[in-house]
Amino acid sequence: MSGPPCAGKSTYVEGLAEPGDIVVDMDLLASALTVSDDLHVYSNEVRSVARQVRRTAVSAALGVAASGVRVNVWIVHTSPSPDALRRYRVAGARVKMLDPGRDECLARLAERPASEHRRTKGVIDDWYSRR
Repeated sequence: MSGPPCAGKSTYVEGLAEPGDIVVDMDLLASALTVSDDLHVYSNEVRSVARQVRRTAVSAALGVAASGVRVNVWIVHTSPSPDALRRYRVAGARVKMLDPGRDECLARLAERPASEHRRTKGVIDDWYSRR
């Protein structure tokens, strides 16, 4: 799953993933590393640790996917690099992009806690500037 912040990637995966599926999602990993009332609010320190955990989880999940085991692997990745996309495809992945449009992403961002607006808006702006 790829797309800008606030596109609905996590919600999309949550609606389709089944028990036993592997889901690698930065927000879920960060949430597992701290106590928070909001899935999208965590410190830079938690974000740093979650990124390291995510890299390891992606590698392990791709290994499972490439092994032929019959399990769905969902990787939520805002802006995969060309190398990441190659790794995903080698493992047999189908890459789906969710893009509800910049205005919709910003409207969804407005519903999130204000502490996340500046950073997340920057990522949204960057995502759309590369398209």
